[in-house]
Amino acid sequence: MKKLKEYIIESIKPLPKSVSGLIVFDIDDTLLRVKPDSIKIYKKDPNTGKEITLTTDEFARDADAVNHKDWFDYRDFNNEGLVYKSIIEGTPLIKNLKIMDAYLQAGYNFCFLTARGCEDIVKQALKDFLRYKDTDGQLKALGKKFKDTLSHAVNDITKEYHGETDAIKKSNILKKLCKTHDTVVFVDDDTKNLQWARSLKLPNLKIIPAWKD
Repeated sequence: MKKLKEYIIESIKPLPKSVSGLIVFDIDDTLLRVKPDSIKIYKKDPNTGKEITLTTDEFARDADAVNHKDWFDYRDFNNEGLVYKSIIEGTPLIKNLKIMDAYLQAGYNFCFLTARGCEDIVKQALKDFLRYKDTDGQLKALGKKFKDTLSHAVNDITKEYHGETDAIKKSNILKKLCKTHDTVVFVDDDTKNLQWARSLKLPNLKIIPAWKD
C-alpha cells in the first residue's frame, strides 16, 4: 500500500482554467530547516534576571514556553537581516518541496503562512530562495505563481492579526483564503496548526501534514 502523501502527489489532477487553487505552506520545518544558531530566542530567569539563549529546537522543547510566555524574548525574529539570512541559508526540505512542485504543476498558486514576523522581508527572501520543478523537470522561480499579497507572517509587529495563539491566527487566515478560492491546500508541520485547520471543517480546505525528515 502506498503512503498517503505519495498518493496525494500522484493523484493531483490539473485544475480547469475556471477553478482557482492555492497551496499554502508553512516555512520553518516545512519548506526549509534553518541552521540551529541562525535565530535565537532569549529566556530570562524570573528570579535572577539572567538571560540565556535558546535555539528554535530548544525553545520548542522548553516546558515554560506555554505557561510563561513573558519569560521569552523573540527579538531576533524582528531583526530583518537575521530573518532574511535564516531563510536564504536554510536547508530545503525536499519531500515537502515535491508536494509544492506537484500542485504548482497542476495549476495551483503558492503563498506562505508562517508564525514569523518581518512579513515583507520573508516575502523577499522566499522569492530569492524558492524554486520549483516545472513539468519538464526544470528548476524555475515561482514568478506569478507566488501570491505575495496572500502570504502572511502572523507575528509581524507592524500588522494586525487576530487570535490568541499562532494556530488561531493561521486558521483565521485560512478561512479568508477559502472564501476567495475554489480549493485551498494547507501544508504545516505543527500539530496544533493542523488541528485548528481541521476544526474549521471547510469543504474546500485540504490539509497535508508536512514530512518531518
